Amino acid sequence: GGALPTIGFVNANIVFALELLMARVVLVMVVMAVVFFVQGYGRSNSLLDRGQQLFKFSRAVLIFYILPESFSILAAVIFGQMGSWGFLLFWAGIFLLGYLGHWLQKTAVSAQQRAQMLYQLEQLAQDILQEPADDVDLLRLLANYVPKIFQNGWVEIRQLPDHVLFAQGEGWIPTPDETWAQLADCDDDYLLLPGVPEAVDFGFDLEALLIPFWHDGQLLGGIYVMRPLPHDVRQWEESGLALAAQIGAGLQRSVQFQAALDAQAAAYEEAVYQQAYQAEVYAQALAYEKVSQELAVAGKIQMSFLPQELPQLSGWQLAVTLEPARETSGDFYDFISLGNGRLGLIVADVADKGMGAALYMALSRTLIRTFATEFEHEPEKALAAANLRILKDTTSDLFATVFYGILDPETGVLTYCNAGHNPPYLQSPNGEKERLLTRTALPIGIFEDVPWEHGQITIKPGELLVMYTDGVVEAEDEEQDYFSEAKLQSITRANIDRSIDMIENKVITAVYDFVGDAPQLDDITLMLLKRESG
Repeated sequence: GGALPTIGFVNANIVFALELLMARVVLVMVVMAVVFFVQGYGRSNSLLDRGQQLFKFSRAVLIFYILPESFSILAAVIFGQMGSWGFLLFWAGIFLLGYLGHWLQKTAVSAQQRAQMLYQLEQLAQDILQEPADDVDLLRLLANYVPKIFQNGWVEIRQLPDHVLFAQGEGWIPTPDETWAQLADCDDDYLLLPGVPEAVDFGFDLEALLIPFWHDGQLLGGIYVMRPLPHDVRQWEESGLALAAQIGAGLQRSVQFQAALDAQAAAYEEAVYQQAYQAEVYAQALAYEKVSQELAVAGKIQMSFLPQELPQLSGWQLAVTLEPARETSGDFYDFISLGNGRLGLIVADVADKGMGAALYMALSRTLIRTFATEFEHEPEKALAAANLRILKDTTSDLFATVFYGILDPETGVLTYCNAGHNPPYLQSPNGEKERLLTRTALPIGIFEDVPWEHGQITIKPGELLVMYTDGVVEAEDEEQDYFSEAKLQSITRANIDRSIDMIENKVITAVYDFVGDAPQLDDITLMLLKRESG
């Protein structure tokens, strides 16, 4: 098709090359048309069928023949003008563009899969809440949702010692008992174990996650999950932990109801031999015990969601205290490890107590953590996404105030969103007036279409950030006077040069001394963050 190498974008050369290319395509089409019609002669294929086959072939020629051949003319021009190096750079650019497109596609697919897993987890939580307490059909719910959460996964969920709640995987073979026995020694959120050999033969990852679920401090069972290659099964860690919490909550409802039935049966047998008054007294005591057990279980579930240890930040001091007023708490806090060494800090207050608040807290914490990793630099978007998901997928009238800040330990910059929470304040050792981190949004779980904004401060060496819930400043003494923000600021200001643990102790001691013999009416949560001097 013209001179080789092609010298520049000369019309004569380009046109001649294109003409010869088209001539060759036409020749191929004519030959193949004859072949299609000759092969179809004498068969049952109609003329229309042979024409459709020719059309499909022509489309394939256009995509896999004409377009690449036409593109090669441009490559020939570059080769003629710029030589071998230019030619190689051209193809290197084509390769990079292809790789970038592939990477963007993988990112989009990963985000879509994450959103789908989150949606299915939320739906499962809602269905568990809506199930009747006397008949929580966990087998049906798991069979419906687990394949959607862990798509194409090798999953087994077992209630110890040997009751299989769910099993998924082609050619599934039960996980060995010695694998499940390792749950008893699990001190972490999960174990990373070698995968089932039969699953590896089917193309799964060489490693598996073994995640325990608990009830009232007792190990109930676990989730064993493997992921198809080339994916890393640890990317399913967050979803696996959330699923384990929901399974534990579902089993807890069934166990409690069965315990209540057993107790009622015992009360009925006792009533046969005792007077009606004694039976009534016993029934009342039983009802009270049931409520107490439910509250105690809810409190233990809540405490299990809180971080078990404080993150270590070089050049920073961190302390936190949560003192519930009853068995269950409406307060919670969290720490989220983000990219580039940044740390997410959360202090929140659910506007209720009891079992409903415990489940709402679990759902809110899961959503905030999930969206926090998706919007690593934008706390307002993370809370807005959690708020929208809660409003769309729940009918509860609960809500929560949340303060969520993202700290860069290197620069001291804190980017935050205050969703209707008590304003934290930043105190300086030089006696400057406290800087309040005021509200930038409404509490989550109230309205959809509201603005979500963020604020930003820089914490300098020696400065102290104080985050708290209303249980601190609204603690009442016997005269029903409040502890107040002013008293809190005065105590931290007087002790700002001391260690963070000493400041924490001074505040909590002052609150209890102020309350005296008056009852504690609300939960007390205090989080302190101090940047070390020098």
